[in-house]
Amino acid sequence: MTSLIWKATAYRFLDTLILIFPFYTVMFAETGLTPIQIGLALAAWSLTAIVLEIPTGALADRVSRRWLLLIAQLFRGSGFLLWFLFPGFWGFLAGQVLWGVKTALVSGTFEALLFDKLKAAGREQDYARAIGRAQTGRFVGVMASALGAAAQADLGYPALTLISAVTAVLAAASALALPRAPLALAIHRVNPIHRMRQGIGEALTRPGVLQILLFIAGMQALLAACEDYWQIFAMEVGLRSAQIALFVAAMGGAQALGAAVAHRVPLGHRAALHGLVVLAGCCLIAAAATFQTWSVALAVLFTGLCRIADVQADAQFQHALSGEARATVASVKGFASQCAIMLLILNFGAMAQFSSYRMAFLAHGVALTLLGLGYVMWSLQRAGGARAQGDSR
Repeated sequence: MTSLIWKATAYRFLDTLILIFPFYTVMFAETGLTPIQIGLALAAWSLTAIVLEIPTGALADRVSRRWLLLIAQLFRGSGFLLWFLFPGFWGFLAGQVLWGVKTALVSGTFEALLFDKLKAAGREQDYARAIGRAQTGRFVGVMASALGAAAQADLGYPALTLISAVTAVLAAASALALPRAPLALAIHRVNPIHRMRQGIGEALTRPGVLQILLFIAGMQALLAACEDYWQIFAMEVGLRSAQIALFVAAMGGAQALGAAVAHRVPLGHRAALHGLVVLAGCCLIAAAATFQTWSVALAVLFTGLCRIADVQADAQFQHALSGEARATVASVKGFASQCAIMLLILNFGAMAQFSSYRMAFLAHGVALTLLGLGYVMWSLQRAGGARAQGDSR
């Protein structure tokens, strides 16, 4: 199992070792894109993932997941080449589409490979720890790329974009080190359309799955809608290019730490998990309300808390599934998340265009807090109903 975790962590590390990452929305803005155009480019990524999410999940239940993870990185690397060759709205838009293809291929596929390999070894109870370690690798990659970008900021955006295309090839190669995971039972004899229907049906009807799926989708959408704009947040509060990269590195470090310790945080009761999201939302509100240079510390705390909640929620989701079409159902979750992400990214860009980036961050912080509060009330009511039913017996 240790070998599996290290290989999964290495893949996720190289997946986010992208030197242009700390700067790409700033690059969009400095190239002349308006907030609406930035929103459209980012939404193109999300829309592509929406269209491909469930079909790629069904595909991952039929073919080699390692090769899908490899191909995914090559798509994104090609997108970086487009950014290098055509640095304008249409080039950025096309690159985001290719990034969306990568997202759809990885989403669900990676989680299913890891869980099914653990289940085959009788260690599925270790999934939260394993996915947490893999997520740690992912955000250590963010931190490493941000520190590298801070040191190499003088190279300029074109050079950093080209280097990012090269590291995408390294990430693709690392996918071959991942072990083969068993496919779903008799999957080769199942029609793919039937598999998609089965996965969607399980997401809608299996007890507990739909509720946690919608919670994850809402939380991830609000987190992702802000994530692509944090560099602009840092620019607006007065940080310079190298400082923006260091800020992104700090956010990556907070998320790496959150992912690493998530399995040790006592959030078994869903009300505690949802309460953590309320706390994260309050941090985002405070960061946007103060909007000073030091406010970036609140943003860093916000991302760390959200990562703990995300790992814990994903573990609850995976344990609620039957496993027959795990990648497909996981992709239903990804599909729901991407639908919400696309809408919120467009909303963020529109709010920034007609008011300010600060107000957009503030509004999304309020929305996240309300999401957490709503689920706290639901989980407490559900727990109270279960106790009353037990007493009546």
